[in-house]
Amino acid sequence: MAGKILMPDLSCLPVSLYPKFKSGNMTVARWTAMAKQLGLDAIDLSVLITRDDKTKPAFSVDSVAAYTDFTHPDEAVRESEFSRFMEDLCDCAAIGAKYLRVTAGQSHPQITIKQGLNWAEKYLRRAAEFAQVHDVGLLFENHSRPGVWQYYDFAGEPEIYFELVERIRDTNIDLLFDTANACFYKQNPVRMLSEIFPKVRRIHVADIVMAETLKPVLIGKGIVPLSDIFCFLKNNNFSGALSIEEASFSGFDGIKKAVDATRNLWNDA
Repeated sequence: MAGKILMPDLSCLPVSLYPKFKSGNMTVARWTAMAKQLGLDAIDLSVLITRDDKTKPAFSVDSVAAYTDFTHPDEAVRESEFSRFMEDLCDCAAIGAKYLRVTAGQSHPQITIKQGLNWAEKYLRRAAEFAQVHDVGLLFENHSRPGVWQYYDFAGEPEIYFELVERIRDTNIDLLFDTANACFYKQNPVRMLSEIFPKVRRIHVADIVMAETLKPVLIGKGIVPLSDIFCFLKNNNFSGALSIEEASFSGFDGIKKAVDATRNLWNDA
C-alpha cells in the first residue's frame, strides 16, 4: 500500500458512445448528465463531437481528443491539418476545455523516420505557440491508431516516441500517458511512465485483451497492470488527473463499471 493519497480528479472519454454521437442519439448535454450521475469531476470529448455539437457544457471539460496528422507526405495536407487544428483549438477555448490532445500523425509508408520527426516537431511547435495565445493546454500522447486513421501513429514505436518527446521538451506541450498503448507496443508501462513522468499531466486509463491486439476490454479485465501504475503514481505524488478511455462498447453500464473499477483500483493500490 502506498498510503492514503487522495483520488485524482477523474474524467472519461466516452469512445463507446461515439456511434451514438454520430447518429444524433447522444449529445454533449446528455453525456454531461451521465457524467454527473457517475460522480465524475469532468468530461472528455473528441473533435468528432465538438465539430458538430458546439454546446458549452454546464460542467468542466478536461480534454478534447484531436487526431492531428502532421506527418502526411503532402505539404498541402499538413497545412490543412494545421488549419483544422486551429479551428478545433478555438472550439476548445469556446467551451472552456483545459486541454486538447494532439498527435504526431500517421505512419505513412512513403515517409522516412527523419521526415516524420522533422515535420511532427515543426507542426507541434507551431501548435504550442498557437495554443498558448488561446490559453488551452496541449497534451501529446503515446498513441496507436484511432478508427479515423488508416495507419498506426508515426510516433507509436517507443524509439520514435521518445525522440519526439525530447525534441519538444522545451515547449509548453505536456504529456498524456496511455496505459494500454504502452502495453500494445510491448513496453513495461511503469518503466515507460517513469522516463517521462515530470511532463505527464494526464493518464488515459485503458485496458486491452492482449499485447498483440488493440481490442479494448473493461477496465481491470485485461493485461494492463493498472494496480502497479497507480502505485507508481501514488508513490511519486502524481498531481495530474485520470481520464478513463472507455471503449468496451457496452453502453452506460460499461462506463459505470469502468468508473467503479478505476476508483477501486486506485484505492487498493
